[in-house]
Amino acid sequence: MKINREELEAFINENYDESDSQKKNPIADFLQSLTDLSAFNPMSRMGSQMHGMSPRKHPKFNELERQLEDSKYEDFISCLNHYISQKGMAHPQVYNAAGMTPDCFSKIISGKTKTPKKETVVALALALKLNADDAKDLLSSAGFSLSRFIKPDLIYAFCFQNGPFSVDEVNEILVDYHFKPIGGRL
Repeated sequence: MKINREELEAFINENYDESDSQKKNPIADFLQSLTDLSAFNPMSRMGSQMHGMSPRKHPKFNELERQLEDSKYEDFISCLNHYISQKGMAHPQVYNAAGMTPDCFSKIISGKTKTPKKETVVALALALKLNADDAKDLLSSAGFSLSRFIKPDLIYAFCFQNGPFSVDEVNEILVDYHFKPIGGRL
């Protein structure tokens, strides 16, 4: 199956807003989220009211705690192993489909690589032919998510929603859009 370029272009145009420079910058978004959790910022209105208060009493603490409890897996490696097992794939099938060397995959699966790059996790999700929800789960277990304000992330999201597509097929599209390919091939 080939990636439908017209549908991909429509998806990107529908979900990407170049004029919103504030949202295009994930670092600015992250920094803003830190100031939103202002219990520890005495200069903020909430911080001045909550100064010296236990972090457990912060209004956002329960929400964060619930999100952590909802996590199905202890860590990225256990999540990755779950999907490898679920798909009935052998390790060489996974790293070959992801365009990785055996050594690189071994470092990831053994935990010698603390946190793989987002692109590496995407390549693994593509290699495992994960649907959008499972890919989101795998990315989340590694501490990542796909942003609608980053074009390569939109390409990945489209491919997970409309796939499965191979790493090579996704790389072809990435290169056409002048982005770096994932998985070490092309």
